Amino acid sequence: LARHNAAVYGVAHKIEFITGDFFEVIGTLGDQDVTCVFLSPPWGGPGYKENEVLDIRHMIVDGAAAIAAATEVSPNVAAFMPKNSNVAQLVALGGLLAQGGGGRVEVEKNLLNGLLKAVTVYYGPLYAEQ
Repeated sequence: LARHNAAVYGVAHKIEFITGDFFEVIGTLGDQDVTCVFLSPPWGGPGYKENEVLDIRHMIVDGAAAIAAATEVSPNVAAFMPKNSNVAQLVALGGLLAQGGGGRVEVEKNLLNGLLKAVTVYYGPLYAEQ
């Protein structure tokens, strides 16, 4: 779907899509020039909704560890997270990027028909400039 959308919008030639186990792939990117990393870690199936506030470290993939690993290869990270994610945890992770983006974090609520569906959190100087 992402490849298709990139082609539709004429930017496919600017994007390299990499698939695989995140923690294996991310370790191979250290010497490459990575503009940004987009994450959408598995939330844990429908059970994630049982928590009023979801500790992002206890998803199927530790969300905090994934964001931290992504910051090792790019100062610019976007993460698509569950709607009930602990926003304080997401904001606190901004300190990981203090060297590149001044620790700036933007949390965007994703609404569909007026209902909160997810949050996207942006870290780093690329997002701070917007």
